[in-house]
Amino acid sequence: MPASGGRLVVLRGASRSGRSSVLRALQEKHPESTDVLVGTAWLRQTPYALLRQSTAGFDLPTSGADLNRSDMEGQITAAEVLLSRLPTADQEPRIIAVDDAALSDQASLQVLTLVARRIRHSSALIVIAVSPENMADLDPDFVRLLADPMNLAVDIPALQIDDVAELARRQGMTDIGDHEAAMLLQYSGGRLTVLQEIMAALPEGAFPTDHADVPLPPSVVQEVLLPLRETDSPTLRNLVAALTVLGDTHDLERLGHVAATGDDTSRAVDLGLSCGVLTERNTAGLRVLGFSHPAAPRVVSDDMLPSTRRALHRRAADTAPEPEERLCHLAEAAQGPDLDLAAALNDAAEVAERRGRWEDSSRLKFSAVKVLPPSAERDRQLLSGIDALASAGHVTDLLPWLEAGKEVPFSQSRDAVLANVAIHRGKAAEADDLLSRASASDALTSESDAHVALRRTLDALSRWDGQQLCSWAARAMDLSDPEEPAHVESLAMRGVGLAAQGDFREAERTIDEIARRSALGAQKQRFHLCNGWVLLRQGKLREAVRELEAAVPTRYERGSMRISLWARGWLARTQYLLGEWDDALRTADRGLTESSAAGIALVSPLLHWTAAEIRLWRGHSPQTVMRRATNGASLSDYLAMQVPARLVRAVAANVRGDHLGRAAALQPLLDVDPWTSERTSFWPWHAELVDALIAVGRDREARRASDQMMALADPSNRHVYALALTSRARVLGAQGDTGQAEKRFDEASQLLGQADDQPTTQAQVLLNRGQMLRRANRRREAVTWLSRAREFYEGVGATVLIDRCDRELRATGMSGHGQDAGSNLRDEPDVSSHFTLTPQEHAVSDLVAQGMTNSEVAQKLFIAEKTVQYHLTNVYAKFGIRSRTELASRWLGDHGSLP
Repeated sequence: MPASGGRLVVLRGASRSGRSSVLRALQEKHPESTDVLVGTAWLRQTPYALLRQSTAGFDLPTSGADLNRSDMEGQITAAEVLLSRLPTADQEPRIIAVDDAALSDQASLQVLTLVARRIRHSSALIVIAVSPENMADLDPDFVRLLADPMNLAVDIPALQIDDVAELARRQGMTDIGDHEAAMLLQYSGGRLTVLQEIMAALPEGAFPTDHADVPLPPSVVQEVLLPLRETDSPTLRNLVAALTVLGDTHDLERLGHVAATGDDTSRAVDLGLSCGVLTERNTAGLRVLGFSHPAAPRVVSDDMLPSTRRALHRRAADTAPEPEERLCHLAEAAQGPDLDLAAALNDAAEVAERRGRWEDSSRLKFSAVKVLPPSAERDRQLLSGIDALASAGHVTDLLPWLEAGKEVPFSQSRDAVLANVAIHRGKAAEADDLLSRASASDALTSESDAHVALRRTLDALSRWDGQQLCSWAARAMDLSDPEEPAHVESLAMRGVGLAAQGDFREAERTIDEIARRSALGAQKQRFHLCNGWVLLRQGKLREAVRELEAAVPTRYERGSMRISLWARGWLARTQYLLGEWDDALRTADRGLTESSAAGIALVSPLLHWTAAEIRLWRGHSPQTVMRRATNGASLSDYLAMQVPARLVRAVAANVRGDHLGRAAALQPLLDVDPWTSERTSFWPWHAELVDALIAVGRDREARRASDQMMALADPSNRHVYALALTSRARVLGAQGDTGQAEKRFDEASQLLGQADDQPTTQAQVLLNRGQMLRRANRRREAVTWLSRAREFYEGVGATVLIDRCDRELRATGMSGHGQDAGSNLRDEPDVSSHFTLTPQEHAVSDLVAQGMTNSEVAQKLFIAEKTVQYHLTNVYAKFGIRSRTELASRWLGDHGSLP
């Protein structure tokens, strides 16, 4: 409501974005003082039809002369009458809201234009709801009014995946994850009303397993089909039908052949583009034709006769540029079983599989299923298709087939395939049960045994069990031909297993052997990923980036999405360590989008680790960040999921100053991810745990954890060994041995400075060193290290850590240049002209005035609780007060806000 004078508010939002809902909510909140006037297409030619809906009770022109646009006298009169009915500035406000302005009559809009420019001295609020795509239909004077910079413009933001998921949760839908939310967002076109219609139509409020069963409301069907019907062009209908069969294409000649549109193809494309059914986009220099509405292919396909669909597939097969595509179209066109076609599809699938093209292999195998009668061979093809699609990393796409796969009679192959799916979905217990049952069978063949052993390698990798990984990889290699995909995959897994046990020399030899084989597709991806992993374990970050980047692409060589996402997760982490936080965040976010769409829960926590940590250090709300980061994360499943999930929880607790929570998040890792002489964790979480334990005064436990890390860390890995040295320095500093701690900090800094590629870890070392020196009362030295750490954090936008450095610098009594900061501390209060506070008293008072306990202040400032109380006692004496309440009142009262 207007606080001083009338105002025009422009509410902007796309079609069906919720503009009307906002106006209805406004009317419900102020029912007595709000008029909502709605434009209507069939009354658009009736002058003043919009304004006659008002309850203001004013007369409007009715004579023919007054209704003539060239005679403005009637409109001016109407505007004067309306202005006289508006409340004055000292009266109760009134709201006039206009919805669907583009459908309103011109006379009403011109009157509103005159009124809106003269409401400054009233208490009226005029709210105009408009859609940017309909602005061309409005009166030019009215458009200029809406563009006036003095107006208050309110944009309804576009719906995001998080918004859809939250709306679903509020409606009691618990099975709507990011992928399902993205699909709902896509089908609804980001429009709130359509989204609500789809959700209301979901059977029993549950998202269907087969996404083809997601209900499309009549409004969406009408939106797609109405333009086609209005063009009344059989040629265009044939063209869009062919496009549903071929998918987006740049080959108009082939499209015309499949659609049987002949010389009319170009005209049909032009018509489709002009009516909004089709769209063109530029992809790698090619003009690709596709549908404008994401639901259009399904709507058009559902509207098509089965016989038409089969005929289109037959013509698509005749013009297919590749044999594999031809076979798949023939399977879609088949009217019954065709054993010869099934055999040809199987042969093509095996060729694709040997080249590591799992997605293509699955498509061919599922096509074979469609032309096979119920039989053991059909079951085999079904399971092989599911397994190939899981290996390709497209778990979401296989879910419709999965229920049929579970109905296949028990066999080792069935359990191994279902275990592969369970691993990708992060279900460790289910995968272990299925693999144990498959391994124990008396009916094992060498082929099925190799299949089970291969799945065991992925299971062991996800548990970071190097010994088991090497053992199962060796078994799978023994049972497979050296040229088979299973053999190459197992060889790559063996290289990682050796690295996990610290045998880098043998790991490198194994990876070199893979390189000599000229692998393609997923096998080539595995080589790059495993090489990147080993390089990362050795602390060779720049080299690791090159290999991990090479493992990401899947488009051209049809590799595995799972491998690509592993690569993205570790690439993001490597970029973070290199100080390239923006690149790391982009990499992680892109991976999270893809992992959600693919349904690979196994990799999501790894990607969330880096994305969440950067956002938390940059000052994003821990509650918001953690809601997304912990969505679906488990603390009792695969180690590859547990460790990053716990590390994110620890960072969030650190940001909140909850060091007990930080330690609680990490301590279980001592049991589930132990460092021993036979294995070390891929995740150097010990350093975080040591820091948390010191912060809560559990120095003895911190020393044990530090000793373990120091004894087992590999000196060749500069990143991990520097963290081990820093942890040892932190323990020594807590024990008061500042001299030895300084030596360890020096060693860590020298190690990290050798290649200048560890700025994030280096900044952490600098901050820890500065904190220790400040607590040891070596303030001038502390400033040097704290200022250097702050400089890095300022460069990457880590506001939380910048504030932490600033607080430490204030506590030294020095500025960042090593000068006395008494006169230039940020917003230091001048509480009394009769005395001054020391920097430490200032810092303690600041935090206490914010309502923190002594314990919380001690944790924030890294000092003992007794020291906090000592400073408080001095402050109380200087202020002449006796309580924390009086301190807060004095601190805030003299300055109006916290310093």
